[in-house]
Amino acid sequence: MAASLPQAALTLAQQATTAEPTSEAPDIAALREHQRACQHRAEQMALELSRMPERATWARRRLAALPTLTAVLAPGKATPPSWLNEFAEEARTELVRSGSTAQALLQARQAAFAAEAAELVRLLAAYEAGPPAKGTAGKATLSAS
Repeated sequence: MAASLPQAALTLAQQATTAEPTSEAPDIAALREHQRACQHRAEQMALELSRMPERATWARRRLAALPTLTAVLAPGKATPPSWLNEFAEEARTELVRSGSTAQALLQARQAAFAAEAAELVRLLAAYEAGPPAKGTAGKATLSAS
């Protein structure tokens, strides 16, 4: 009997409350701080994106020069100098870091951060304009996730 009392109290409490309890007020300061962080990160990514094409071009030129260098430095079947492997490996590493695929991935992440920051600006404006209509606070929060 004693073990069933907490369950009975919980059942009574749930029946006594309204069907839709009111939502807690959003933490405007936390939302604003997160919006600023997203915006800052999007700006950092945009700056990084602006630098990537030049680095990728450098790497592509280096790799394009590799056959000529190899032919000059190791004619026939001679062994090329060891630094030539490092020369090529640096270029390949830079292409992984700054090439077309890396640029596309960073562009997608930058767009996501910019979109999140814009959505937070929209939500903050809505919250600062006044409390959302009953039942819409949860929907606005879900759309931001």
